[in-house]
Amino acid sequence: MKWSVAGWTCVGFLFVLAVRAQESPPSPVKDSKVKQTKADANPGAAAPTVTLIEGERVKPEEAMAFTRSVLLEEGPSVAAMSENQENLNTVRYNINTFRVGYSLPAEKVGDRFVFSGPVKGWRAASTGDISMWPPFTYAASRKETMRRTKLLEPIVLAEPIDEMNNLRVYYLPSLMGHDGKQYQVEPTALAFSIDPKTGYRMTALLRGGRTYGAVNKPLSGTIDIYVQDLDSYAAGPLGIGRAWVPSIFYGKKARLDMEPFQAGDNLDKLMTAVLAAHEHPPLATEDFKALYREMSRYTGSGG
Repeated sequence: MKWSVAGWTCVGFLFVLAVRAQESPPSPVKDSKVKQTKADANPGAAAPTVTLIEGERVKPEEAMAFTRSVLLEEGPSVAAMSENQENLNTVRYNINTFRVGYSLPAEKVGDRFVFSGPVKGWRAASTGDISMWPPFTYAASRKETMRRTKLLEPIVLAEPIDEMNNLRVYYLPSLMGHDGKQYQVEPTALAFSIDPKTGYRMTALLRGGRTYGAVNKPLSGTIDIYVQDLDSYAAGPLGIGRAWVPSIFYGKKARLDMEPFQAGDNLDKLMTAVLAAHEHPPLATEDFKALYREMSRYTGSGG
């Protein structure tokens, strides 16, 4: 019984805090969407929306952030999958093997490095592998994986400015639980920068009042995934068997690959302004420029 599960779908799960899972029977609720808002077609957005890639190789030098994942083998959903060992093995393989992340292409215009094109959302075994989403055969897993990866939402800016070529800011609803009707969301802000002089990249992330960052490598972490609900599909040569695939799942515990910046760091304040601008747009021009200068201090040119 061979099939691909959603796996760890989205940096929307990126770096969730530990939450308590409800050990109840799988919820029958399927309308588990997190509503995508405002910026999808807003001309004031600081960046294009996410484009998902499939059948395309992820370029390691373009990767900005990704998560690894580990299946938590607990709860009634895992018990149901465990009734068929091959089913459980396939779920375990897919969740534990695939990373989900975001990449940004760049180019050099004259003597200046700039971002070019939209953020690329991908699901692959590594940052140098081919992006593969779950197959159409398992529509629930495929749809949920891709939907969640596209939750990255550009922040609206007060005005278009030149620094937009080198800094992109986003809101990301981190999914950290499910109450049987909808996901519980932890607001998160992300910033991607490329230094115009050095070409060095930096990713900054704010959640829970603390900022994390990575320079010249992807911002990364590992998530323990709790499966709350399943969909079943006909399987086997005659279609008389059943395969179970996760349809509602979220991060229960996260382990980042880096320590946060010191509390009260200037990046904390600037990324807090980015997050606040999601609820009360736009992001002030001076705040955007200040974030650009601050991230440039880490990438070489000093803004």
